[in-house]
Amino acid sequence: MQSMSAPQPFSTETRAQTCFRRPRARTGWAFCLFTLCFCLRALAWGPHGEITQAALDALSPDDALLKHLGTNAPKLVHYCWMGDFRRTPFERQGEFFYADDYLLFPGMERHLDHLVPEVKRTYEPYFRRALQALRTETPLNAARWIGSLLHFVEDTGSPPHSAEIRGDMHSKMENWVDAKLIHLPGYRPQLLGDTEEKALAGFLRRMDGLIAYSKERGDRCRPLVLADKRAEVEPIVLESALETSRVVADLLHTLGRLVPIHERLSQIHFHIGPVGNPRLPIKIVLLGTKYSTLQSDDSKYIFNQLPLGRYTRIAFRDGHWRVQHEVEVTETSGIGAAMYSQDHWAPNLVRNSAFEIRWLTKDAPDCWYPTKTAWEGDLIPLQVGARYTLRLNWQDKPGDGDVVLRFRQNINLGLPPVDAPFKPGTTYHVFTGSDKMKWAQILIRTTNAPTTLLKSVAITPEE
Repeated sequence: MQSMSAPQPFSTETRAQTCFRRPRARTGWAFCLFTLCFCLRALAWGPHGEITQAALDALSPDDALLKHLGTNAPKLVHYCWMGDFRRTPFERQGEFFYADDYLLFPGMERHLDHLVPEVKRTYEPYFRRALQALRTETPLNAARWIGSLLHFVEDTGSPPHSAEIRGDMHSKMENWVDAKLIHLPGYRPQLLGDTEEKALAGFLRRMDGLIAYSKERGDRCRPLVLADKRAEVEPIVLESALETSRVVADLLHTLGRLVPIHERLSQIHFHIGPVGNPRLPIKIVLLGTKYSTLQSDDSKYIFNQLPLGRYTRIAFRDGHWRVQHEVEVTETSGIGAAMYSQDHWAPNLVRNSAFEIRWLTKDAPDCWYPTKTAWEGDLIPLQVGARYTLRLNWQDKPGDGDVVLRFRQNINLGLPPVDAPFKPGTTYHVFTGSDKMKWAQILIRTTNAPTTLLKSVAITPEE
């Protein structure tokens, strides 16, 4: 959740488990991610996982969504946190991917505030994208897209989000709730509409009602929080959490009912690999569309029920790795041959490192975020004690600007970062991950396109 609040202490007994059922050894990037998850809980609408679980429990065992997602349905209690992991990896029980692969897509090219009124702009795009994933992607990918949608729905139900309250009061208000009390015994989820358009309209009305419901409670809690009357605040916030869970139950039930029963034969199914020792799953996008997916554990990717026609398919992952093919989708499309080999893989931790891939928008390279003064890359977790090399491949005649290698102890934006700036001419820099350098980020400081300075950039781990 995007609040301006300072961290507040809280119990981690259940909330840490919401992201990590089996915490790993506290070394390397795995512990960095654990720490990230821990910090976000202090700033966020605490009971995301419990709200989602209560909604899942309200669905009948034969609910269409539960049948469609199968073993991926319980993972929604983790994926509902993804909205707070912008620009950072999301890790749980062996899964490791950048959350932005399920937060940004054509039509939603940048991150939005999670408070009213701006959060209202997320409802329709993420609803349609989640439904698209249910119809065209694997159940695992669909669950992740649904998780992104749930995050914005659940954030809206937080009283300070609906009441537009920021600062220290925001953090206290949304975490002063006993998450163990979030249950919906006897609740029967409601169908929001039996077609996509009717369901969307019903969903938007339901969200307007949730905003009004939680805003009233946020306004009521405001003087109580100022007076530090937590015991009086908790039952009021619980009312919002329960209503949010009912909205989520209605939404999940509706999404399941909208998935077509009969699938057409327009399936494309390709095998990927081998590609060395990939750190991240391969991402596949269809240019000029909103279709994308991540490879599955069996090194395959599948698109179901695509509109018939010809597509430009691009596959990429971290490093100088980009493969483009044309693919024809017909009513008899089926399994394709192996596409990729070891030659396509490079041990580079920077995604879209040559700035070639422009799926989100033609105006900017994917995985790079424009600000007023720079292009900011993803946050890259570093292993403490490991050595890395930054390599800069400058243009023959670079324009104005420089490159900054930024290090952070964690992603708390209130802490000063450690910057290492480089002017054209410097081609490499060796550094070692440490307790104060657990995250790295590349900033290309120019008001022009990043390619006016660099041809490519890499952070390579030492073997």
